[in-house]
Amino acid sequence: MGLLIDGKWQDAWYATKPSGGRFIRKDSSFRNWVTADGSAGRTGIGGYKAQAGRYHLYVSLACPGPIAR
Repeated sequence: MGLLIDGKWQDAWYATKPSGGRFIRKDSSFRNWVTADGSAGRTGIGGYKAQAGRYHLYVSLACPGPIAR
């Protein structure tokens, strides 16, 4: 399985032995908000001003969330 690193696709494998075979996803590094005026969002972290055609949202439903047991 590959992954995206710094905007470039890497066909790399990750070690799952230390996690008992589980895939442990890194926390997202994108925490800023896009707001109408560029002010900080609910987290208080600086935001970006909304501009038509500038931002793209990518969603992948390929990996399920935690499974309730």
